[in-house]
Amino acid sequence: MTKKVTLVTLIALIFFLGLNVTKSNAMMMSKAKMLKIEMFFMHHSLGFPYIFYKFHPGPHWILMHAKSFNLNSSQIKKEKMLTMGMMHNTVKGVMILKKALKEYKMNAMQNNPSISKLLRDVKAVGNAETYLGYEMIPFHIKGYRVLYPSQQSLYHRLAKRNWMKKMQMMHKQMMKKIHMMH
Repeated sequence: MTKKVTLVTLIALIFFLGLNVTKSNAMMMSKAKMLKIEMFFMHHSLGFPYIFYKFHPGPHWILMHAKSFNLNSSQIKKEKMLTMGMMHNTVKGVMILKKALKEYKMNAMQNNPSISKLLRDVKAVGNAETYLGYEMIPFHIKGYRVLYPSQQSLYHRLAKRNWMKKMQMMHKQMMKKIHMMH
C-alpha cells in the first residue's frame, strides 16, 4: 500500500509540477490515473474548486505563472515544497475516502447490516470528504503569503481573469451541448 501511495504521489508531483510526462506510454497511463484522482477530488471536496479555489488558486497555479510574478529562486523553492505537500495530502485523502466508500458499500450490501457499522461507515466517509474539503486551504494561503505585496496584487488580478476565462469556457461548453441536443 505504501509503495502505491509513493508511486501515485510521485506521479502527481510530476504531473502538477509540469515536468515532461509524455516520454513513455507508462507515464501517459499515469497521467490518466492522475486525471481520475483530480476528478474524484473535484467531486468530493465540498465544492473546493468553485468556492475557494476561484479566489485563492494555490502554489501550483503560482508556479505556472512564475514568470508573470517574477518569482525569485527562494519563492520558487517554497511554492514547489507547498505543491508537493499539498499533492501528497490530496492523494492520501483520496485513497482514504475511496477505502471508506468501499467499506460502506460492502457493509450496506449485507442482508441484515449492522446499524452501528453503517453509522460508523457514513461518519468515516463524511470525515474523509471533509478532509478533502479543507486539506488544501493552508497550502493555498501559505503559497499566497510567499508572494511580496506587489505580487499579491497581481495574483488577485490574474486569479480573477483566470476564473472569468474558466466561466466563459464552461458557458461555451454548455451552449454547445444544448445546441447538440436540438
